Amino acid sequence: MVCCNGSRCNSTYVLIDLMDRQNVRHLITRLSFAVVFIGIGIWEIVQPSYWSFYVPSILAKFANANLITMVQGAALIVIGGGVLTGAYLKIFAALGVLMMIAILTDLIVSFGFTDLIIRDSGVLLIALALYFDDTKYLRLTK
Repeated sequence: MVCCNGSRCNSTYVLIDLMDRQNVRHLITRLSFAVVFIGIGIWEIVQPSYWSFYVPSILAKFANANLITMVQGAALIVIGGGVLTGAYLKIFAALGVLMMIAILTDLIVSFGFTDLIIRDSGVLLIALALYFDDTKYLRLTK
C-alpha cells in the first residue's frame, strides 16, 4: 500500500485516487453522514431548547431535557467525527446505525409517520452503507 508520502505504510492515510468511482462514492457517503451528524450535534449543543422537544418524556423525568439534548449533540459530533476521519469506521458507522434506530423508534412512537421519518431513514441507510463498505480510501488502515 502506498502512503501520502510515497513510501510503504502500515498505519497512515491512503493516497487519494479521485479517478476511482468507488473511492469518490465512499468519500461522498462519509462526508454526507458527517455533515448531518456534526451539524445537528453542534446545533443541539448551541441551541438545545430547539431540540429538547424531541426528548422522550420518560427520559425527561430523570434529567433536564436540555442536558439530554446537549449530551446527544456531543455523541453526534463524536460519531460524525469518527466517520469523517475514517478511524474505526465500522465502529462509528455501527454507532450511527444504533443512534438512528433509536431516533426513528422514538419519532414513530411519539409522532407517528411524519416527514422526519423519511429524512432520518435516509440517514440510517447512509450509516448502513458505511458499515458494509470495505473501501480503505482515506482512512486509517493496518
